[in-house]
Amino acid sequence: MISGYSSIKAVSIAGLSDVELAMLKELLTVWDKKRSNNAIRAEYYSGHNRLKDLGISIPPRMRNTRAVVGWPAKAVDALAARSRFEGFTFATAPEDDVLAAIVKANNFRNAYSQAVKSELIHSCAFITVSAGRKSAGEPSVLLNAYSALNAAAIWDPRRKRIKCGLTIVETEEKNAKKPTALNLYTDGAVLECARGDSGKWTAHRVAHTHGRPLIEPLVYRPSLDRPFGKSRISKAVMGLTDSAVRQSVRCEVSAEFFTSPQRYLLGANEEDFDRDRWESYIGALFLASRDESENIPQYGQLPQGTMQPHIDYMRSLASQFAGETNIPVSYLGIIHDNPASAEAIYAASEELVIEASDLNDTNGAALRNVALLALAIHQGRPLGRLEGNDLTVMPRFLNPGRPSIVSQSDAMVKQISAMPWMSGTTVALEQFGYTEEEKLRLLAEKRRAEAAQALAARGLGMAPLPTIEAGDDAVS
Repeated sequence: MISGYSSIKAVSIAGLSDVELAMLKELLTVWDKKRSNNAIRAEYYSGHNRLKDLGISIPPRMRNTRAVVGWPAKAVDALAARSRFEGFTFATAPEDDVLAAIVKANNFRNAYSQAVKSELIHSCAFITVSAGRKSAGEPSVLLNAYSALNAAAIWDPRRKRIKCGLTIVETEEKNAKKPTALNLYTDGAVLECARGDSGKWTAHRVAHTHGRPLIEPLVYRPSLDRPFGKSRISKAVMGLTDSAVRQSVRCEVSAEFFTSPQRYLLGANEEDFDRDRWESYIGALFLASRDESENIPQYGQLPQGTMQPHIDYMRSLASQFAGETNIPVSYLGIIHDNPASAEAIYAASEELVIEASDLNDTNGAALRNVALLALAIHQGRPLGRLEGNDLTVMPRFLNPGRPSIVSQSDAMVKQISAMPWMSGTTVALEQFGYTEEEKLRLLAEKRRAEAAQALAARGLGMAPLPTIEAGDDAVS
């Protein structure tokens, strides 16, 4: 029985061959090896990372202070927001009705948005493709996304694709390391493994003829040595975040002294302080008697500390973080004294735009494979037998340099003024930021308006109505 991933034991699953069982064990080992680091990065993204105290400047009473720095989430979200999947397009047509219906039925645009965030957090995410069950009311093709916390894969360097993959479908409620259902993806089948009430595992085989596993990775910054990429929440990002958290706590400590400066009283009797020290400090009237030598007590205040060194250090950390992640320092809450110009704002975001373009290129290749598998499954034919226009399918992304509607519209207005013929194309509507539903409605309204104008023109005698002569087969 598979008792958990932390301890892979010799198991026997009814329905799995020895080769498939060996694949499963190898995948579980990979998952177990990567799980702790993936969980740590998820904590940094969600702001649950704990204070790493150096034991020097933070008083013991303040070490339990909860300080949250959301920079890792900002590094991930700022890049993910510029990778916006819009659908699939073909060489001879702007889109395919079948593939568009599959994307809509699976809410795949939203699933991709979530998968990209997981990809940036853990270095990779996975998309599976499978045939839907009509009896269950499912679409013809199911597209599901999994994070690296619930999936693993082994890379085939020779064929430049996944050799086999694993997804965790269900786990025990109180222990995420103990699955109750998982899927194994191989070149010829999907093995749906489930644990019964008796604790025994069985596998249900769903064979296919596509010649490759029905699972595709989304990978951030892949390399020859790291085919599954690397996390955007790198060691440098985590180290800078730890420093920023400590600095936030130091700011809290300094703020206590900044708002309550130290004061002193020389030559006073102890009897003058019978009441609470805080009441003496905030009292509107302070009384102190002379000492034995009839000297008047001397009252004074120590120089008040300043928060400026802490602010400067936090600004320095933010600048280092911005350089490491290619995001503008203003994204981290660092406000400049002088407002930046439009050119300066774009220049600050240029590195992020370039990185988003690279991300779209890498993910675009993966999404093309997903689309090909979806078309093959829908048509009921092997992947290798797709032909014609189906092979020209490509994903479509919004321009990462213009993520907002305002900036997109401004750029398109300038382009259409130079090339007026663009105004009548669907590409222009896409670049203006309209959704697929909005594009269909706009085109329908355009056709309706054109038809109404044509009828009105004919009614005013501006154009003759078509006539049908006896014996004619066509309208003249």
